[in-house]
Amino acid sequence: MKCEDRTRIVALTKTGKPILIRPLSPTDRGLIEELFKSLSPRSIFFRFHGNLKSVPPEIIACVMKLDCGTDVAMVALEQGESEARVLGLCGIHRKPESETGEFTVVVRDDWQGIGVGAKLVEVSLPVARDLGMKELWGIISPENTTMIEMANKLGFSVRQDPESGYYEMRLIF
Repeated sequence: MKCEDRTRIVALTKTGKPILIRPLSPTDRGLIEELFKSLSPRSIFFRFHGNLKSVPPEIIACVMKLDCGTDVAMVALEQGESEARVLGLCGIHRKPESETGEFTVVVRDDWQGIGVGAKLVEVSLPVARDLGMKELWGIISPENTTMIEMANKLGFSVRQDPESGYYEMRLIF
C-alpha cells in the first residue's frame, strides 16, 4: 500500500474547526520544518525531552525518512482559504524486526488543547495495527499533563518511573 492510499479524513476539533488528517508526504518537508520552527521551548522540551533552542535538521530528516511500509506518519493540516500548514504530527516508528513501535505526537502551540493530537492518534492507531504492530510505547514528561490525560483516555496504560519521574505510556493491541 502506498502512503498516500492511507486514510484521509476531515475531522473537527473541540472548537469546531475542520482539520484534514492524512499521511505525511515527501513534499511536506517545508511544512514540517515550519511546524518545528513554530514550537515554543516548552513544546520542544515535551516532545524531545531536552532543552533545545530549536529542532535540529537531523531530526527533521529522520521524520521525513519514516517508511510507510513499516512506520506511521500522519499530519493534521489546517483547512481554510490560506495555504495549508501542518498543525500536528503523529509518528509511530517500528523497532527493527519487531512488532513494537515508538509513539510520538506534537501539536503546534496555538492549536494545543482542542483535540488535534487526539484526532491524529485516533487515525494513526488503526494504521499501526494494520502494519502488524502489536504494541506501542512512548515517554511523557511529568509536566505534560495534557498528553498524560490523552494517553489515558485513548486506552494506553500510563505509569510513572519512580527513578526518572517520566511517564511511560503503552498500548497493546
